[in-house]
Amino acid sequence: MQRIIACIVVLAGLLANAIAAVPPAEQLLPPDTLVMLCVPDGSKLAAAQKESPVFRLWHDPALQPFRDKLLDKFKAEVLQPLEGGLGIKLTNYTALLQGQCTLALTRNEWTGTKDPLPALILLLDAKDKAGLLKANLAEVKQKLLEAGKTVKTDRIRDVEFTTVVADVARLGQSVRKTLPGAGPPPPPEKKEQGAEEPKPESKEGPKLEVSFGQVGSLLVAGTRAKELERILARLAGGAAPCLSEQPAYQASYQACLREALSYGWVNLAPLVEVLTKAAAAAPNQNPFAPAPDRVLAAAGLNSLKTLALSAKQTSEGEFAEVFLGVPEDGRRGLFKLLATEAKEAGPPPFVPADAVQFFRWRLDGQKAWAALEALVNEVSPGQFAMVTQALEGGVKQRDPDFDLKKNLVANLGDDLISYQKVPRTNSLAELSSPPALFLVGSANADALSQAFKAVATFVAAQVGGGRPEEREFLGRKIWGAPLPQLPGSAARKPSGLQVSASGGYVALSTDAALLEEYLRSSDTKPKPLAQTPGLAEAAQKIGGTATGLFGYQDDRENMRALLNALKNDKGGLAGLFAGTPLAAALQGAEVDKVFKEWVDFSLLPPYEKVAKYFYLSVFACRTTPEGFSFKAFSPTPPTMKQ
Repeated sequence: MQRIIACIVVLAGLLANAIAAVPPAEQLLPPDTLVMLCVPDGSKLAAAQKESPVFRLWHDPALQPFRDKLLDKFKAEVLQPLEGGLGIKLTNYTALLQGQCTLALTRNEWTGTKDPLPALILLLDAKDKAGLLKANLAEVKQKLLEAGKTVKTDRIRDVEFTTVVADVARLGQSVRKTLPGAGPPPPPEKKEQGAEEPKPESKEGPKLEVSFGQVGSLLVAGTRAKELERILARLAGGAAPCLSEQPAYQASYQACLREALSYGWVNLAPLVEVLTKAAAAAPNQNPFAPAPDRVLAAAGLNSLKTLALSAKQTSEGEFAEVFLGVPEDGRRGLFKLLATEAKEAGPPPFVPADAVQFFRWRLDGQKAWAALEALVNEVSPGQFAMVTQALEGGVKQRDPDFDLKKNLVANLGDDLISYQKVPRTNSLAELSSPPALFLVGSANADALSQAFKAVATFVAAQVGGGRPEEREFLGRKIWGAPLPQLPGSAARKPSGLQVSASGGYVALSTDAALLEEYLRSSDTKPKPLAQTPGLAEAAQKIGGTATGLFGYQDDRENMRALLNALKNDKGGLAGLFAGTPLAAALQGAEVDKVFKEWVDFSLLPPYEKVAKYFYLSVFACRTTPEGFSFKAFSPTPPTMKQ
């Protein structure tokens, strides 16, 4: 008898848990959901993050001086003013993320106009902290009443909901006041003597109604009561249509979202539809320019269906994935141009082991040229031919036998490669422009190199540059052309482009020494990058290297270079962007001073103190009949397991 009672108790407990369990977000959200950001299980995400290299690096004692200064500044200038302005303790709210947390935007019959607008939905499962959730909601309601807000209480399917009505314009002003650096309000304008007091405007701004309530351990909030009612119906076991039943969502879920610790999903098709209609209705200010809707259609935006992003952390490492839903049968424009066949994209033997970044894309150059020509002609018929004929005619003035399609396009292969090495000095300026080599595959690399030279000679003459100069190295011809000085890089020496052909590739680089090293590799075989320990194993986690696009990054050497440059450079925020237009804008600006007050790079530890948290990363992109799948993987560093 006691065993029977015990079994009944256990079964009752299991049944109660089953009833109390909150369904996944896709089973609660409506089928017209446009955007969804979701953490399926907050406690699992928090546990996984605590084991991640980034989390453990941030809490390493070696980083404490740097971390303490940054956090103290954040607490004093952001957290405390924000909590004071809102009258709440933020930790009481962050502690509620125990189960799922979902933020969604539904279409709500939106057609691109201001009325109606898309509806916002928030779902948060506090699990065993349902009592804290109840107390927090009561606190929020009381704060709203004390602030004089219009608050009303309704019941939706026997659940009490609090609705606050807010003026959108005033709400924006209130939010800005709580932000750090908002400063005091501007002083009132002085009125002239005898001037009449301006009459207050009676016109009210748009109103926003936000309703929130609690169902068990679940916070349900949103801007449309009808949607909240449907969510409650689904929570009660109702058969109302939901997002999980939509084929577009299911395709993304199967491709990318399963087992993710956090993910996002966007239904692009209705957004593109609204954008296209708006472009078609917009007046064309320039009669000579192509119609905006025509440009969007030619670019292939109409073939976009969905976008999905996901991330997860396991004992093996960190995974990230992006899936762009562009079905093959409707693919056109840019997406037809970018579609890549599944070919070997791993590092060739000549790529040296000391390369810190590597990228290879098996893009068919001739097919890409044809797709680009079709795209441009669809937007503006005849424009592509006019441009290419003008280019060809200009080159023919120096080389009468030049034929653009025969000499250049017909010699394009299906292999693009680039790799980088660490900067030669510990400076942020060098870090922003490390030694790099770019390779273009060709069955006739010498002819393609000469075609590049002919085009470069013509272009240089048009912009007032010098003629390319030739030199010989190990029996190979290298020609170089000066490059224009970029804005914001006045402090740096102008670099020239060095070009040569060898081994079935045209090699291009602004670093002469690296180009010469590549030319020597045909005789002196370097230690290959492909044999780097851990690289092959990491590649298998994302589907291998035969995907048509593959990349690698040596996080150890990259972080060593970055950390040393940050500690040695005195340029502050401007130094981080040395050689770019942003550097000139930041130099001497107040933002640079504020940045230095928050972040003191001199407090960073020597790289050796934190080296164990860095290893390598790989990524790959595969073109499938359903769309484009991009995957990235960072293995857990072996030094963290020791």
